[in-house]
Amino acid sequence: MFLIVYCTFAIAVFFWIFGFVKTAIIIGVLALGLIAYSFIRREINRRRLLKRRTITNKSR
Repeated sequence: MFLIVYCTFAIAVFFWIFGFVKTAIIIGVLALGLIAYSFIRREINRRRLLKRRTITNKSR
């Protein structure tokens, strides 16, 4: 995941250097959205795992 985001930001900087500022901003916003999506997904998975553990502990 880190490599994908890093390459996306590198592409955005490349466009920015050559004067395509709007394109660079759009790519940067998409990369930030990808980071946010991964954090939300990770948090949902973590909460699911915590729920499973508490259910198994109560049944013992």
